[in-house]
Amino acid sequence: MAVSKLWSVRQRLGQVIDYATNPEKTDARLFTEADYQALKDVLAYAKNETKTEHEFFCDGINCNVGIARNQFITVKEQYSKSDGIQAYHGYLSFPEKEVTPELAQKIGMEFAKRVWGDRFQVVVTTHLNTKHLHCHFVINSVSFVDGKRMDDKEKLWFYFRHIVDELCQEYQLSWIEEPYLTKKSEYRTNQDKAGMPTRYNNLRSAIDYAIEHSKTISEFKFALKEMGYSYQLDSNRKYWTVIPKGYKKPIRLKNLGEDYTNAKIEERIRANRDRWADIKPFQRQTYKSRQYRLQTREHKIRKKGGLYGLYLYYCYRLGYLPKYKFKTQNTGRLHYLLREDLMKLDRITDEVRLLGRENISTDEQLFSYKASVEKQIKSLVADRTHLRNKIRRKIDDVELSKAKDEIALLNTKLKTLRKEVKLCDGIAERSKEIKSNLEQVRADEQQTQRKEKNRNEQRW
Repeated sequence: MAVSKLWSVRQRLGQVIDYATNPEKTDARLFTEADYQALKDVLAYAKNETKTEHEFFCDGINCNVGIARNQFITVKEQYSKSDGIQAYHGYLSFPEKEVTPELAQKIGMEFAKRVWGDRFQVVVTTHLNTKHLHCHFVINSVSFVDGKRMDDKEKLWFYFRHIVDELCQEYQLSWIEEPYLTKKSEYRTNQDKAGMPTRYNNLRSAIDYAIEHSKTISEFKFALKEMGYSYQLDSNRKYWTVIPKGYKKPIRLKNLGEDYTNAKIEERIRANRDRWADIKPFQRQTYKSRQYRLQTREHKIRKKGGLYGLYLYYCYRLGYLPKYKFKTQNTGRLHYLLREDLMKLDRITDEVRLLGRENISTDEQLFSYKASVEKQIKSLVADRTHLRNKIRRKIDDVELSKAKDEIALLNTKLKTLRKEVKLCDGIAERSKEIKSNLEQVRADEQQTQRKEKNRNEQRW
């Protein structure tokens, strides 16, 4: 699939144009002189432009490549818009060995004409200096037609991505129907599909709980507010939105699924009226402070303190302890600081296990354990270096195989130990965050309790 991107240029125009038209990049040694000669017969050259044999893949749309910089500036001066963003620089990259240079340039030209060709001057070049061919675009920020600057849809990737896909289909190139996801976003998507705590799943849980305890939209709004969500649920809005506390960007409820559109939510709330006697009013969530305790061999109760106790209590507040509680609790009702850490349960669980396994309760014990692990790593690295030097000498196949097996075993041990070091660093950093989060949560809960007490007193 072709990959595209666009960004603004505030520096000198000449610099970016020179980069795009650089002969060292358009002249790759991946292609022979015979290839260049064949391309000469195919490519259309700019009118009255003298080109060398190394400039086959350099064309202009609504401009002459050789004097593109001056033409860009002329348009800007004509409309008195010489300040601000000077141009936009983009690229269109193709998978290795999927396109020929001439096809890459052809697709690049067609793409640029469809997106910007009606209003803007564009320099289009194809760079051949890498195994994956890629087109560069330098687009004037000011239109030569009306003097207006480029609007949002003309510079947003999601707007012109479908044009790339259409061209890929037209020329029978590979393409995918869904936008590319980074490893991080793909991981979050898979978590969401698996029902694990994510921003969307937490919100679904909160919405479901609010609907379950509401007979009217007003009660629904009240429940969301009490759970720490702000909202835009006006009947005149096309899409209802909710903003979890701690976030700035709103979430459209329709993006949560078919059951969360405006009409569907209203329908689900109306259905509650038929069984209004069974509807329990929304109740504020309260916590009782507790220390997590474990049984000793003598079947006595002993309080766990220090780092281990702090982590255990935090897991309890997250709903992860006891284990049965996590499956039934409504994660959407948790304090927003706690909801954020629900998405890090895997790492937090590993840190808890380390603290419990090594019986670490203080910072001193943590740093001491980390130092011992680092010492082991240093020793194993030295052993591995010795083995690597050994296999560079002339040794028989048996010794070579044995040495490689030992190196593989050392690599496995090093991987485990380095993970331990990262966990120690994570514990040192996260323990401070946990303490701060718990203090903030307790303060907010106390404030809520005071407000509730005042309300009750006013009723009497």
